[in-house]
Amino acid sequence: MSQKKFKIFLISLLVFGTNISLAQKWEIGGLLGASNYNGELAREIVLKETHLAGGIYMRYNLGKYFSVKPALNVGTISGNDKNFKENKNRNLSFRSNITELSVNMEFNFRPFGSQVRTENFTPYLQLGIAGFRFNPKTKYNGDIFELHNLHTEGQTNKEMYKLYQIAIPFGIGFKWEMSENMIFGYEFVYRKTFTDYLDDVSKRYPDLTEQKKKFGTVSAALSDRSVEVEGVTSPLSTTDDMRGDPALKDWYMFSMFSFTYRFTPIICWPKKPPVLWDY
Repeated sequence: MSQKKFKIFLISLLVFGTNISLAQKWEIGGLLGASNYNGELAREIVLKETHLAGGIYMRYNLGKYFSVKPALNVGTISGNDKNFKENKNRNLSFRSNITELSVNMEFNFRPFGSQVRTENFTPYLQLGIAGFRFNPKTKYNGDIFELHNLHTEGQTNKEMYKLYQIAIPFGIGFKWEMSENMIFGYEFVYRKTFTDYLDDVSKRYPDLTEQKKKFGTVSAALSDRSVEVEGVTSPLSTTDDMRGDPALKDWYMFSMFSFTYRFTPIICWPKKPPVLWDY
């Protein structure tokens, strides 16, 4: 074999091997399941407040045990005081879409991946960081209102909560390799947030008279909705009564099935090996 052909052979082998390695490390997939929330309007999970959720992601396998997974997820959360007897007179409710971008680390309890031939199933842990957008809304007199714009707790513009927030996703899941290219899974992942306003409820009732002057009739009406309860003739709150609990931050969660495609190279061997050397 000439020196030139030997170099070509080594370069081809390196490129070929690298392409195989990289292809086997990348996966792409979709998620479909449900979203829910925990906060002032739901101190425990309420099944009837569960909504459809979905997402897409890519996974890069660092090895048999660790993976990095960037993802885009969307879902809906909601809560209603009518679900809890002790809160029915407060009578607050909300609904919000959630759009989330996250980067997560996965730890497999068992060796798993394209190079593993002894295992086709593993549970895993997931931990990451996420940025998300929310926007709580409610229905009043047949119309939908964005609560953020109404300053329902008398906040000034500087005190208003931000609709873009950070969260820490963490949870568990499992993966099952159905074939060389297809993986089926399920995961349940909580999101710890650093805001208490997913539901627009956190601190104290404002002075309703001042609220009406500053922010309008609708704002005052949605700050204290107890008057809408049957048998109640006037708002039940007084200024600075507790409306929520600022010491407890809100949470949201996704429970979803995953469907993953693993990129693997398609190798087409020639009928005859190429001649790489001269006799």
